[in-house]
Formats: sequence, structure tokens, C-alpha cells
Amino acid sequence: MKTKLTIILALVASTMSAQMLTRDNEKLDTLCQTKFTAVYQYSINTSDAEKQPVTDSIRLALQVGDGVWKTWTYERYLFQQQRDEEIGEDHYWFMHNEALMHIATTTVGYPEGKTITLESIPPLQYEVTEDTEMPTWNMVEGSDSVCGYLCQKAVGKYGGRTWTAWYSEEVSAPYGPWKLRGLPGMILKAEDKDGIFRFDFAGLMQQTAKMAYMGKNGYTTMERNKFISRRNKTFCSKQYVQNPRYYIPDGTYDHLNIIEMWAGGPEPPAEDKISVVATDMIIPKKVNKYQPLELK
Repeated sequence: MKTKLTIILALVASTMSAQMLTRDNEKLDTLCQTKFTAVYQYSINTSDAEKQPVTDSIRLALQVGDGVWKTWTYERYLFQQQRDEEIGEDHYWFMHNEALMHIATTTVGYPEGKTITLESIPPLQYEVTEDTEMPTWNMVEGSDSVCGYLCQKAVGKYGGRTWTAWYSEEVSAPYGPWKLRGLPGMILKAEDKDGIFRFDFAGLMQQTAKMAYMGKNGYTTMERNKFISRRNKTFCSKQYVQNPRYYIPDGTYDHLNIIEMWAGGPEPPAEDKISVVATDMIIPKKVNKYQPLELK
């Protein structure tokens, strides 16, 4: 179907708003009012299908409430807050990058003592509940300034990876992006030992906002260990970077409206188009090598 991006933006927004990109007219579980929201630049160093180095990057929002915190893409946060003017006309591309980087929505502390992750292995979306695990940290010598905040250094382990984190007691919240937590101040910068993953603090917004839970309907529940094993086995396959749909049986999408699109201009070759499946699922045709954030 020959459809330019500018024509179908409204359709994509309407499709995505059915579940994940919900508005005030959707019935969501409001967890709490946030105390503040931190913004991070999240980067993954990987390689493309030709084995050339590439860095994927996207903005994340960390909403901090009273004992509950949630990490998801910053653009989804803006959309829920109805701040479309800050997203601009490129809001489709953040959804593409989110799928390309396998960004999950992670809520820690809801229910108390639990962590819930919403993540996709197309064509299904999964809700994964686990006991909240505290990374094991060791304080080490070293300090840094991150966006004007004085930070101390710590090294810890979580999910099979070793992390170096810089935290600031000037932001009195023992939280951090994703599932990193448990230091005397907020984690403003973190990178893994292998130099693949990096979280960089970009700013703090003090305004309050609703923190909502968006799972349940339409999600398949699965235990953490089983999900991580399935996800890593699926995406770490050498076939994935050559054909992101290698594991999906033929005919799976026959009953769906699959929209082929591109960013305007002359129609590119088929392999340079991006497929949007109209069930709140975006699958890029061209992907980079998958790097598992959690090894176990």
C-alpha cells in the first residue's frame, strides 16, 4: 500500500491510543501523583546488519511518586499529558525507535514490593510481574558533576550485568532509570561494564502529573525468567538482524491492516519502508543487532 507518512500520522496515533497511548477518556489505574519527572537520554551501542557500529538513542521519562516510580519513553509521557506541541510532527518516529530499541515500560513499587514490565515480542504484548530486586552496590572512590549536580560513584550488579552509577544526594530519591535503584541519592548517570548501555540525565521537571498503569487488557502474563529467556532467544538469533519477522509464522497478519510507510519523498525500495501493524505494534523492517539489557 503506497502511503506516505504525512497522510497516515492520524491513523497511527489513533491506533496507538487504543491501549498504550491512552488519553483521559480511557479507564486507567491511576497509581499516584508524581513528585517530579526526570528525563534521560538512553543509548545502546550495537551494530547494523552489515556489522558496522551504530548507536541507537531515545529519551526516557522517569516519573517518581511516593514509593512508586515508572520508566517509559519521554514522548509517551508527553502524549499522556496531552503536550503534543512538544512532540511535534515526528511523534511517529519515536514509536519506531522505541520498537527498534525494544523499550519497555517499567513500574517499580506497584503493587508494593513488585516490579511490572510491559514489553513486546511481536505480535504479542507481555505483562511481566516480579519481586523487586535490589541491585548489589559497592561504593567506590570518584565523583562527577552531572547537569550541575554533584554525584558520587558506585558499582553494582543487576540482571547479569555490572553497572557503574553516579548518584546525587542533592536529589533525595533512592531511585534511578529502569530498575536501577537503592543508592543514597538519585542515579543520574549509569553505564554497563561492557560499554553497551548508558543512561544520561538530561533534566528535572518539578510539576506534578498522573502516574497511570496501562497493562492488563490485551497483555499476556508471563514469569520474568521465562520471558527473559524467550525474548533473548528470539532477538539474539543471527536471523533477527537479517529479518526481524523470521520467527513469526506466515499468515499471522493476514487478518490485519498492515500499513507500509516511509518519511515522505519518492517511494523507497521495499526494504527501506517500515511496517506498522494496526494493533498497537510497530515492527521495523530494518533493525540493528539486539543487545539484551538483562542477561538473566
